[in-house]
Amino acid sequence: MMTTARMAKIRMRKATAELTAAQTGIERRLAPWRAAFNRRPTAWILAGGFAGGIAMAWLPRRAWARIGAVAGSCAGIVARSVLTPMIAGALLARKQPSASVADQQPAAAD
Repeated sequence: MMTTARMAKIRMRKATAELTAAQTGIERRLAPWRAAFNRRPTAWILAGGFAGGIAMAWLPRRAWARIGAVAGSCAGIVARSVLTPMIAGALLARKQPSASVADQQPAAAD
């Protein structure tokens, strides 16, 4: 019979493998975009600023007010969400150097 700790380790390894596979797939799909950006990053930044300036000039103030209202209400909904601690934890985990989850957990008695 398997103990709960052993089953948790198996589930953790399976989840880690699935996450690694998903990250690999995303990195493979983003490689051409990343290569294009890395060839001329200044040009991309200038083009983005130019596109933003055109949008600011062409869209009326009322449209920007609505866009801001939608963005603000969405931010409020996310801030009050049950998922906020998980989102914040995921963002903080990305900024910190990664350590193995198995190394962080205390050894369980089997």
